[in-house]
Amino acid sequence: MRLSQNFIFLFFFALSFFSMAQNREERARFFLQQLEREAYDSCVAEFDAILTNKISAETLAKIWGSFPRYFGEYTGVKETKTEWKDSLEKVTLLCAFERVKVNLNLVYAPSNKIVGITFVPAGSTASYKLPGYAKLSSYSERKVVVVSGKFNLPGVLCLPNAVNNPPLAILLAGSGPNDKDGSIGPNKILKDLAVGLASMGVASLRYDKRTLVYGEELKGNNNLDIHDEVINDALSAIQLLSKMPETRASKVFVIGHSLGGMCAPLVASKSSKVKGVVLMAANARPLEDLLPEQIEYLYSLDSLDMNEKQDLLALNRQIKKVKDPVQLKTAPADSLPLGLSSAYWQSLKKYNQLATAKKLKQPILVLQGKRDYQVLMKDYEIWKNELQAAEKNKFYVYENLNHLFLSGEGKSTPAEYQKQGNVEEGVIKDVAEWIKL
Repeated sequence: MRLSQNFIFLFFFALSFFSMAQNREERARFFLQQLEREAYDSCVAEFDAILTNKISAETLAKIWGSFPRYFGEYTGVKETKTEWKDSLEKVTLLCAFERVKVNLNLVYAPSNKIVGITFVPAGSTASYKLPGYAKLSSYSERKVVVVSGKFNLPGVLCLPNAVNNPPLAILLAGSGPNDKDGSIGPNKILKDLAVGLASMGVASLRYDKRTLVYGEELKGNNNLDIHDEVINDALSAIQLLSKMPETRASKVFVIGHSLGGMCAPLVASKSSKVKGVVLMAANARPLEDLLPEQIEYLYSLDSLDMNEKQDLLALNRQIKKVKDPVQLKTAPADSLPLGLSSAYWQSLKKYNQLATAKKLKQPILVLQGKRDYQVLMKDYEIWKNELQAAEKNKFYVYENLNHLFLSGEGKSTPAEYQKQGNVEEGVIKDVAEWIKL
């Protein structure tokens, strides 16, 4: 049972190969039966020509074959539902495994060919719960829109009550098309941060990422880079706040999680309005250096077999292309890690987060969960070694927290993200106190 790098990207970053569409229920059940029988060639025969070029029988085998290791044995389909959008029909089959339920989404064109397929964790019986540290009477929230060029991004301004020009944080989400709350399963880590900080007198702005709101429009854009995904919209959010009566005199801070944390120093370097930066589980090393570690960790949850070793070798070949500026310049996206475009990888290679952070005059707070398997303590130590000479910078490690700053025990796993929890209150307090110094 194996977990390919394609699945890691598809599952954790929620980037999909499909365009929203629709389906035939009987054909969808037939497709699932073929999956159950491991007749992957028959499954791919149901795809249209474009999807066939993106997802091979081998890729499908890796995705489906990896599930039992992490979710337990497959026990059957529990329910089926359909929905329409324009001329397309999407059929969703709820596939039950021993520990987790996964929605298989199949999108059908009028030709009855499948034009889109995704595997998405089903909504857990656990639902989001507001953290106990959220004092409802102490803050209010209202909808805003961050206008960034031609893009309109829905957002939420969270303001503490009876505080004039409160310190204010821009919240930057991690990789992929994340919503304003940083939703992962039943957890909403950016919402936890917002309401927790507001209860302690710190305002915040969070917003849907461009890649979420305009995913279809951006899908064919091979020039998309970190400036398009993160930087430009964050700068637009800062400009918005500088014009609002409640916040135009506020001290502005940038709090970034994961990729958002990696990008936060670049945002601060481009805006004199930013008075401080918080890095939450931010990688200090190049992204391509983290990928083999993540995959090896997930494979290590049981024994590493020969096919998985081959997957790692293939990933390392892709990484070599990223490391070689000549090859990278012309490499197609499907030959690069995570299927990201050459332009995206080039923008990452041009940006050195460590060097940028060291040049900042603004103070930096670095936070790391010790149980994080996506960004390691190794990254935290690099941040600390490079930045601790400046007394303005502070560093905190949390023994029992994972990548989402949720508490747990033992080895962190993907299934842990599907358990409802809240960002640890101590993290909220540390950030609020640091901001208000």
